[in-house]
Amino acid sequence: MATTSDRQASHHSETKPLLSLPPELMCPRALAPFLHKTPLPVLVRSCLEWMLAQANLEALFQQTARQQYTRELTLSVLVDLMLEVACGTQPSAHAALAARREQILVSRQAFYAKLQRMELPISEAVVTRFADMAGQIMGQWGRPGIEPIPGYQARVLDGIVLGGRTEHRIEPLRTTRAAGLTGKGLAVFQPAQGHIGQIVLDEDAYTQERALVGRVQVLPGEVWFGDRNFCVRSFLFRVQRQQAAFIVRWHSSACPYECGAPTAPAPGSTQGALEQPVLLVDPDTGEVMSVRRIVLPLATPTRNGDRELVLLTNLPASVSADAIGDAYRERWQIEVHFQRLTQQLHCEPAGFDYPRAALFAFAIAVVAGIALAVVQAALRVAHGEESVQELSYYAFVLQVSQIWPGLSVAVPDEQWQGVRRASLETLAAWLLALARQVDMERFRRQRRGPKKPQPKKQKSAGHNHFSNKRLLDEALRSPYFSR
Repeated sequence: MATTSDRQASHHSETKPLLSLPPELMCPRALAPFLHKTPLPVLVRSCLEWMLAQANLEALFQQTARQQYTRELTLSVLVDLMLEVACGTQPSAHAALAARREQILVSRQAFYAKLQRMELPISEAVVTRFADMAGQIMGQWGRPGIEPIPGYQARVLDGIVLGGRTEHRIEPLRTTRAAGLTGKGLAVFQPAQGHIGQIVLDEDAYTQERALVGRVQVLPGEVWFGDRNFCVRSFLFRVQRQQAAFIVRWHSSACPYECGAPTAPAPGSTQGALEQPVLLVDPDTGEVMSVRRIVLPLATPTRNGDRELVLLTNLPASVSADAIGDAYRERWQIEVHFQRLTQQLHCEPAGFDYPRAALFAFAIAVVAGIALAVVQAALRVAHGEESVQELSYYAFVLQVSQIWPGLSVAVPDEQWQGVRRASLETLAAWLLALARQVDMERFRRQRRGPKKPQPKKQKSAGHNHFSNKRLLDEALRSPYFSR
């Protein structure tokens, strides 16, 4: 039988702060095993709990919604449910709703109807709100990352099309073999922070990307990277008026120019770059802008047969042509991020064929990516840039999805109040303390060697399948067989 002193000691151990935390972040005893063995899911959970609490999503809904209203199912509940789908802790939105049927007393039909009516400005505003909070957290640790052009905040603009799956859930698709596209969007990737900070959405998947670029917010001191689709004079002049910079790949028909001087070798270039000043004319106002046209030779032709990369930029001459070319080549980071959103963060969950629901699910996957970028920033401060560069994003997300259900059972929602109410400074210190507990070797990515050339496959007349054992036994008798 436990004595009074034993009960007091047990109570003291349950409320004792872990990792030398401030008193307001006193953690339950059940969290101790996770902090010792799997601190990474605790780190992600702490970040999301604080961001969800500070986002004030209900006020955001009231400010942004045009016709949509709330009865029982609030925006914060929808975001919380869809985050579980994005992080892989629930296989579908229906499973996430079923897991909380005691707390959320709405029908499945009402849940999906709410998602199908989700207005696009709400989805866009949720991403912007979480990106702003991520910037505040990273700001507590100093500069989050290295900008490709010193003195400018890089913004990489690219489009994304959702859908293309073979599911035929909506009635108009049931009589055709063609797959449905659920929407089009623009994403603004911030390389230094490692996440998307702004999205622009449209329900019509056939909408041109150039038709959406006018809704992108441009701020002073930014440098915008874009491919040919965004080389339109209206956008370039708007960037110039906002006292920002651009580096875009030239599009001959969409962006004609007048030569200001002949092409000449770029000063100080070691890559064989050529440069010339050209003049752009705004078709709406007649305004004239002088920009730099930079031509970079390519070592290997592109899939379209291009042997040179032609860029337009309004950056000053103090930024060399080589630096501009190197920075533009880093634009492909956004493609890697799109791949992570698709493969690890489930930005296109099954069953979401209505455009507004699918675009909302994509927005929440972007929010999950923002939270994971904050976690990576904490790991970068705690362990260094090289450790984060070797981080396996797959192993990272896999452990979070595996440990999250057990973490939710051991530490219920009400026991995270200390994290939710923490100040920005306290949360940053807590996340950094957790990051120092992570064993980065467990998440080091495995680099494979170069791929071997695939042999040409031959038709096997009269054979639809083979016995692997017989094939291997026959190959073992061959003197040319390599084990």
